[in-house]
Amino acid sequence: MAKSKVKSLNTKERIIVALDTPDIRFAKKLIQTLKDDIKTYKVGNELFTAHGPEAVRMVRDAGAQVFLDLKYHDIPNTVASAARQAVHL
Repeated sequence: MAKSKVKSLNTKERIIVALDTPDIRFAKKLIQTLKDDIKTYKVGNELFTAHGPEAVRMVRDAGAQVFLDLKYHDIPNTVASAARQAVHL
C-alpha cells in the first residue's frame, strides 16, 4: 500500500479568523494583531456590504489570504457573474 503524501497543516494554516464586523478599522487592527499567527481571514456579507472590494484589498495588502463568504443565492447567470468578479479580487 502506498504511503499518503498528505501535508499536515500548522496552526497558522488551519485557523481562519472571521472578520464579522462592519468596522474596517477594527478588522485591520485585528489583522495586524494576529498577523504572526493567522494566515487567512473570512470577509463575509457584513464587512463586504459596508466596504465592498476595499475590504478584500485591505486583507490582501496585509499579506494575508481571503476567504470571501458572500453566500450568493440568485439567478444562476447573476451568481456566475458575481463569482467571476470576486475572482478578480
